[in-house]
Amino acid sequence: MAAERQALERNRLRWVFEVSLLAMLASGYLAVLGSGVLDLPSAIIAGAALTLRAMQLAGLGRFTIPSRWITAATASYIVFYAIDYFLLSQDFIKATVHLVLFVAVAKILTAETRRDFFFLKVIAFLELLAASLLSANLTFFVFLVLFVLATVATFASSELLRPWEAPKVVTRGATAFARRFSFLTMFAALAILVLTAGLFFVLPRTARAALEKLAPANARLSGIANEVSIGQMGEIRPKSTALLHVKFETAAPAHPLKFRGIALGEFDGWKWYNSYAPGRPLRPERGLFKLATDDQLRRPGKRLIYQVSARGILMDRLFLAGTPEYVQAPGQMLWEAPTGGYRLQWAEPEGLRYIAYTYLEDAQSPPLAETPKLGGAERNFYLRLPPVDPRVIKMAADVTRGFRTDLEKARALEHYLQTQLTYSLEPLERQVEDPLEYFLCERRKGHCEYFASALAVMLRLQWIPARVVTGFQGGNLNPVSGWHVIRASDAHSWVEAWIPGKGWVEFDPTPPDNSAAAAPGLWARFMMLADAAETFWQDWVVGYDLDRQVSLAIEVERTSRNVRWGGLERTWQRVRELAATARDWSPAHTVAGLIVLGAVVAVWLLAPAVLGRLRAVRRWRRVARGESTGSDAELLYRDLLQVLHKRGVEKPAWMTPLEFCGTLEQTALASPVREFTLGYYEFRFGGATGRAPQLAALLDRIRQTA
Repeated sequence: MAAERQALERNRLRWVFEVSLLAMLASGYLAVLGSGVLDLPSAIIAGAALTLRAMQLAGLGRFTIPSRWITAATASYIVFYAIDYFLLSQDFIKATVHLVLFVAVAKILTAETRRDFFFLKVIAFLELLAASLLSANLTFFVFLVLFVLATVATFASSELLRPWEAPKVVTRGATAFARRFSFLTMFAALAILVLTAGLFFVLPRTARAALEKLAPANARLSGIANEVSIGQMGEIRPKSTALLHVKFETAAPAHPLKFRGIALGEFDGWKWYNSYAPGRPLRPERGLFKLATDDQLRRPGKRLIYQVSARGILMDRLFLAGTPEYVQAPGQMLWEAPTGGYRLQWAEPEGLRYIAYTYLEDAQSPPLAETPKLGGAERNFYLRLPPVDPRVIKMAADVTRGFRTDLEKARALEHYLQTQLTYSLEPLERQVEDPLEYFLCERRKGHCEYFASALAVMLRLQWIPARVVTGFQGGNLNPVSGWHVIRASDAHSWVEAWIPGKGWVEFDPTPPDNSAAAAPGLWARFMMLADAAETFWQDWVVGYDLDRQVSLAIEVERTSRNVRWGGLERTWQRVRELAATARDWSPAHTVAGLIVLGAVVAVWLLAPAVLGRLRAVRRWRRVARGESTGSDAELLYRDLLQVLHKRGVEKPAWMTPLEFCGTLEQTALASPVREFTLGYYEFRFGGATGRAPQLAALLDRIRQTA
């Protein structure tokens, strides 16, 4: 019996150990998978290996892979690693991740010895380390928590298993973790996470900055195209990925803003683009990049101050709303493109954060003191066109007939496109030779790139310089984080036209989307919470630096001072209010208050004893029904001692139950107490739970003994 129990306990610990180790590997694998850099074949192979091992632990199958197969595969992969590094991945981090995953698959499927399991622990750690370099998302933290929980469980069960380690793979030996073991695992993991979080916010970070040098920027950043194409057959699917987060330091405007990225000035009939031009370098003055002229800076009107956090797009580009005047951004160089738009000299690996000071122009804004001018060469550049269909030329002339100024003509064309054509994301039904002519004269519906292209071409046909602008429009306020969220679906194209005396003026010919979603539902609210958590992760984990450390310390000190003094003041004020109220109480109110206070104190003092008695009664009823467990033996014996205590018989603490029976030989209680004790031993140490009802009946007989 004892040997069988030990074998069962050993199998249970072995199963817990292997499940915990598999959870370590799975959390590391999922962390790498969540970084988005793992290719599909590697993800499928590693996931299949983990699934097969999980099935084996669940008792759903057994398999054995010959060691010579693994040896041959390992020797072959040594050659493949060089091919992967130089030809396939062409990246040290990706090739190394592939190597780690290969070793993981080999060991997962063949692990039997203690050394194999040690290698699996190292592999799981390497997976998590790789994910920390490749991922800057909140999902990494989720998998990190799972990894810590699994690691604590793995090492704890490994130490418990060490005395009776057996070199054989076991199948499922228990249905769940033991309750105490699970509690200790979670407690230890939580303590580790709390301590790590405290050290993270106290100590400056240096390791990530050093390790990130191993991963090239193009492995971590994704870009957006520097061109606008029309006439494509593919379906446009708006994505809800958050790309920009904007927080207004001044009052946010009531109407949605356009965040300008770059303007495109060249058109070949199918796409808008810019030929390469170096641009104009700008350097900071007192930590700020000056983007506007002195004439613009002296211009009265409304100004905005907002902070922008960008990720998931080309991280060196600035997206600005209004007329930018100053920008506070990292780096020592800012490039201004010839067509407008600003880029940093170096990209930030974990995202870009900058503060913009911009001028918000409206109908009441005064004109500039100095009239903007457009040079002849630049004017001709923004008037160039490929061959245009005669019907488009006639349409532009008909719409602008009767208008004299460039501004009036531009507004007329803008109004025509907004009211006579329809917004749609549906793809083209067929390939066409002239997408702009087909959009304006036949299909009469399209997305914002068609509308912007049409307006820019029709403006140039009227000898008005124009260019297409790309960026974002709109966004929604996240009430949880306080940031405005701008998503990939908010990407937009519009037009800038040169108006004499005003300069480049913004025109948006795209009509509103009538298929816009209604009020946000439950899922949208959940996504807001997820976005707020992601924003916190980016702010205080990925972007945590010395400046944030200092600001955090100042905020904590200020908050603690306010809480301390403010709390004392509020408490004293409340005491004074209660004292003033008590003076107005009648004797009846005073008596009622004392009764309530006494009832609260009585419940506070008596509740533990009452609850304990209720629990004992429930256990007694369970014992009487024969539904007892081994722990109920202590309950029965404790009740026996209480019955003897009422009869004046006390059991010394140093005596065993059988020794205590020997002191009762000359009393009437000796025989039933001895019988009860022997039954107690069988119940508690022999597992004879069927004796519980007999012991309960025997205890009732002892109570009735004179």
